[in-house]
Amino acid sequence: MHPKRLRGWAFCGLVLAGLAAAGAPATAQPPAKTAAVDKSGAVIVPLNGSVRVGMKSGKLIRSVFNSVETVVNVLPDASDPRFVILFGRGVGVSRVELTDVDGGKEVYEVVVQPDVELLRNLIRRAVPTASVDVLPGIGGTLILSGNVARLDDVDTILRIANSVSGNVINAMQVGGVHQVQLDVVVARVDRTKLRQRGFNFGVNGTQFTFQSVLGGLATLPQQQTVGAGATTTTLGGILAAVPPANIVFGIIPSNFLGVLQALKSENVAKLLAEPKLVTQSGRPAHFLAGGRQATLGPSSGINGPGVVYEDIGTELEFLPVVYGNGKIYLEVSPRVRGVNQGLGITTSFGTVPGFDEQSVRTSIVLEPGQTFAIGGLIQSNTQGSSVKWPLIGELPFVGPFFSVNAITDQESELVIMVTPHLVDAMDCNQVPAHLPGRETRSPDDFEFYLESMLEQPRGPRNVFAGRHFQAGWHGDPTAAEFPCYNGGNGGGCANGGCATGNCAPANGVPATVPQALPAAVNGQADAPSADAVQVLPVTPGRRPASR
Repeated sequence: MHPKRLRGWAFCGLVLAGLAAAGAPATAQPPAKTAAVDKSGAVIVPLNGSVRVGMKSGKLIRSVFNSVETVVNVLPDASDPRFVILFGRGVGVSRVELTDVDGGKEVYEVVVQPDVELLRNLIRRAVPTASVDVLPGIGGTLILSGNVARLDDVDTILRIANSVSGNVINAMQVGGVHQVQLDVVVARVDRTKLRQRGFNFGVNGTQFTFQSVLGGLATLPQQQTVGAGATTTTLGGILAAVPPANIVFGIIPSNFLGVLQALKSENVAKLLAEPKLVTQSGRPAHFLAGGRQATLGPSSGINGPGVVYEDIGTELEFLPVVYGNGKIYLEVSPRVRGVNQGLGITTSFGTVPGFDEQSVRTSIVLEPGQTFAIGGLIQSNTQGSSVKWPLIGELPFVGPFFSVNAITDQESELVIMVTPHLVDAMDCNQVPAHLPGRETRSPDDFEFYLESMLEQPRGPRNVFAGRHFQAGWHGDPTAAEFPCYNGGNGGGCANGGCATGNCAPANGVPATVPQALPAAVNGQADAPSADAVQVLPVTPGRRPASR
């Protein structure tokens, strides 16, 4: 076929295709969702979403009245004039009135809120083990309530909810035991070793006086005035030793006096603190066992400086978070702080003390019951000083008599151990019967003035039972646990009773304690015979008065 004829047929085909496309109906938009109605009868419209509403009479809608245009837009439904489409523009409430062709009216309360149903589906798919309900609040607020199995699921759900609404109230609860008890052991040892050596001397001749007070081990003598302007100095007044010196000797005929310092001292200081603290997972806790030291602070007016109180003692702060796998995340900050006057300063208003402090701030992840050393420090410090005569003090063997030397070695060791536990409240049967200080009572006048006792066991006491004096500890319910008490008038082992197994009776109860029974045979134990019971001696000991 000729090429011009082909181009003509192609042009006709394009024109026919264009006419067919122009005559085809427009693609229909997806219909809006059917309106959901809550318990109060209000129509729920999701924010930035739309719903389809029609009159109950089923008649054509002639006019629409909308009270708040900024909350909801009312659009006609092009596919069916019996319905209108409500589009949510902003969170709030509006009143929509529909009028049909016959003049009938229907009024609807329209509530625009975030898409709660969509959020429920997202949470259900992301965290299938959680049972969480989403409730709309005022001003676009979302309230999350229900239970989750793991604590880390809470963060996932909150992130999903915040993507829908920026104002979320968390009312979810985590199942299981999530109270954490933290056992902390702070052990510190400070050792100081000091070595000092020095020598001062003085020679008082008839024509001259030669004295050495290097290092301040001795002071120069005070001249004494005798008669009218005459002065005299005795041998005892050549030198006056001061506290650093520990040896003073002299040669009387030669008028020589020497002061020697040769000291070696060792100091040890130990600290052991075991604070225990309980808090809920995700909640911080603080513990302080000590006090508050007053120091000078900023000026409080014309009267002088103010007062600032500094915490001293053993302090503990920690934040536990229990993970879903049972592990415990801890942010721990233990601190031990004490007053050290040597680190203080002196001002015109007074002395401000210094402080010694050992602290650790860290985060760790542990299984319940595991122990972790979060801080270990061994610090050594050596200080030395030497004061000597030039040239002479540097000579071997002779130089020590013309010099004063001191060496101080300090060593500090610190260990902090942390052990977390998951705990729950005690049962009523687990509560201690007696708390510290409640198992004893104050003494009466007889016990205080005549027996010099500061406390006695609780309960009545018969001082002269059977015309024999009874010590106060006999009234303790646990007195029978110590039958061989070597004191008082309640029995003892002064005559070798414990060595033979025959203690003197206490309160009329012989102290016979069976030590061992026959071993079980085939899961059954035979009745003990007389030979099977052994009475062993009990070492006498002094019983504390607090029992």
